[in-house]
Amino acid sequence: MTRLVTLVLVGILASACGGGTPTSTATAAAAPTAAGATVAATPKPPKDKVKLPTTLSTELNLASLVAYAKDFFGEENIEVTDIVVGSSGTLRAAMIAKEFDFGLFAFVHDPIARLAGSPWKAVVGTYDREIFSLLVRKELQATVKKVADLKGMKVGVTGAGSGSWAMANVYLKKAGLDPTKDIELVNLGGDPGVIFTALSTSKIDAISSWEPITSRVLETGAGFALAPIYDAAVHKEYVGSEKALGFALMTREDVIAGKKDLVTRMVNAHKKGLAFIKANTAAALADTVLGNPKTAEQFSGLDKAVVTKLIERIKPGYGDGCLSRSGFKAEMDLAVTYQLVKQAITFEEFGDASFAGACN
Repeated sequence: MTRLVTLVLVGILASACGGGTPTSTATAAAAPTAAGATVAATPKPPKDKVKLPTTLSTELNLASLVAYAKDFFGEENIEVTDIVVGSSGTLRAAMIAKEFDFGLFAFVHDPIARLAGSPWKAVVGTYDREIFSLLVRKELQATVKKVADLKGMKVGVTGAGSGSWAMANVYLKKAGLDPTKDIELVNLGGDPGVIFTALSTSKIDAISSWEPITSRVLETGAGFALAPIYDAAVHKEYVGSEKALGFALMTREDVIAGKKDLVTRMVNAHKKGLAFIKANTAAALADTVLGNPKTAEQFSGLDKAVVTKLIERIKPGYGDGCLSRSGFKAEMDLAVTYQLVKQAITFEEFGDASFAGACN
């Protein structure tokens, strides 16, 4: 059974030093009229409470973590009460069942949910590249020189239908390997500690990895990058483009129809987080997420130097939140070519660009 780790966020810190004007109506100070009377202050409405499910992925979550640490959610009159961290497949099922109105997910979950009868929509892109590198345990460095050399070995993923599983299929099938016959795909769940331990203790031979697992593996020498997706040339080789609409804040069509203002404010908070990422150094971003006790939990066991290096590695993949048409095409082509979904969906079905905009 997949274990969900619920990080209860007691409240959004009010000591934000980021800019931005709340979209919600602020409390107005009482002011005298011409006749000397006072106008009653307009009460600020209570904050909308939101639970935000996600996997433990720095690339996917950094904009949200910054928005939390800088109180950009608070500026938008939103209180993120829970960040529910777990297996993406389990969280997708929960969002389909309407346990959550929003979630941070990899591209592949949107068409899978939509084809399963739940009309999801991406509303703001949180990372504009793929994130899954293929890492191999250190003992195999002399023998595994290319992906085809993994034939007969065990490759760890986070479960069928996950982003990790999707990119593992891309790597293996592109190398001419059948993931159902030539490789044993091992479901490790979404716990980074479990995944790292499985590789470092040789229980598996390779993993389809993301941050912070990638940095932990490379910094400890537990493994090496056979396909470092963070390298622009490698990304283009396997994804077919230097950009991909890999990750997004997603919701459902019924939420957009019934809570459009809340969706707008959720998008605004993430766009502020993305702008802060682009405007600041990796070291400053490390200070931001490590300086808040709740956001720091996602970097447990990593010191500031490693977190800074991690963020520096992934920073080029952040945009302004717009939904990229070329990035969508790259991801959809992969999903269809490598049979990750039953059929293609359109850009308009995938996302609603009225909130964050569309781009090339």
